Amino acid sequence: MTSFELNEAIADGTIAELIRVAEARQVKALSKIADIVCGRAGIRLVLVAGGSAAGKTTTATRLCTQIRVNGRAAYHLSTDDYFVGDARNPRDANGELDYEHVDCVDIPALAADVNALLRGETVGVRKFDFVHHVPLAPVRTVSQPKGGFVVLEGIHALNPRLTQGIPDAAKYRVLVEPRPSLDVFGGIVPKPSEARFLRRLVRDNQFRKMSPAVTVRLWPKVLAGEEKWIRPFCGNADLTFDSYLVYELAVLKPYAGGLLERARRELGDVREVTNMIRLLSAVESTGSAYVPGDSIIRETIGGSQLEY
Repeated sequence: MTSFELNEAIADGTIAELIRVAEARQVKALSKIADIVCGRAGIRLVLVAGGSAAGKTTTATRLCTQIRVNGRAAYHLSTDDYFVGDARNPRDANGELDYEHVDCVDIPALAADVNALLRGETVGVRKFDFVHHVPLAPVRTVSQPKGGFVVLEGIHALNPRLTQGIPDAAKYRVLVEPRPSLDVFGGIVPKPSEARFLRRLVRDNQFRKMSPAVTVRLWPKVLAGEEKWIRPFCGNADLTFDSYLVYELAVLKPYAGGLLERARRELGDVREVTNMIRLLSAVESTGSAYVPGDSIIRETIGGSQLEY
């Protein structure tokens, strides 16, 4: 699809159907993954990984639903909820907090809980406070019935350090990555990293109270961290799930436009910012009224009906 065709759909009112089709395509893909997982003997742990703002959390949550459609239990566990917090977080060579490092995760605690769930034991449900950067004490417990799956999601989920002691035959690995398909400016398609940057810009401001300038400054570190800690394990994925939605630029534009202008005023003509402003100029804005409550984009803009 081209940006011209997307703008036409917004103008003539067929955008609602376009959104429905795009969302249904993802549901169909997730249903197929669930069929594979449930159909292979021995699989107990589904690993869902990808770069920042790839849509991992929504993907994992919706995959759990599709597994339940097949009559099997599934529990979604996020590695983000096992972050150690700033007091224990690793630092880079400059002494700054390195949020991409695998040791941001309390690996022993995570591994213990995953193994306990797979054994049918009860564990405390952890949460992490992203505003204050501190782990929260468990407030409830959960257990997993016999034959159920644990769906472990996070940027480091494919790193074998997180799942030591669990046989490879018991794991199914899913890489989540947006693969933009919208043709902008006659042959220019956004890069996967650009799609994720725009999502993260909006999400950080919406849910983590982070200024756009801070998100922009951190982005090169995020990409460098991914090359070091995520990419080496991507080749081990059994399947890649495309989390891109062809309409998302039009929905994100009302949220991102002002944030990008604020960042440009503070930082000047930074490449990531000017590129995004140019891409957004090719599409018209559309509201979020037709975006389903379980859409991946809801993870970015808010209004999700899913529990994360």
